[in-house]
Amino acid sequence: LPRQEPPGSAQGRTRAPLAMAAGPKSQYAHLANLAVDFVRKRPNLFELAKMRPSYGVGSRFARSRWEERGAPDSFWTVTRMKPRPSGRSGRAWGFLTWKGKAKPGVTRIPKAQTPGIWKVLEEETETRGPALAMPPKEETESEGEEK
Repeated sequence: LPRQEPPGSAQGRTRAPLAMAAGPKSQYAHLANLAVDFVRKRPNLFELAKMRPSYGVGSRFARSRWEERGAPDSFWTVTRMKPRPSGRSGRAWGFLTWKGKAKPGVTRIPKAQTPGIWKVLEEETETRGPALAMPPKEETESEGEEK
């Protein structure tokens, strides 16, 4: 007797091909499908970095307690990120600036996966070109009359 399949079974169906991410292949191409919108209440370094341009490369990150413990001018400048596909963990490298003095060499950033201890330091934006301002208003008693 031939074997009968129950109605609604997957026998005979074909799977749809997996869609590949379109676009140029770069070192960050595998990060295109990450859930950038989902970030924990206490994010780690990788969750903060994935919201920055170039996945945080070139950005400055500091430990939250460094400022209150007497090291206000201390931060890591990220030079290389190697996140896992989830975007929540991985490895990060950078150079340390401790109390205003840059330490030589690029090293792996310790405790990058620990949640809640990192903050992003915003870069000071330099304004290039002339400062734009409104011209001063000339106050006249009657604007429609000519003298």
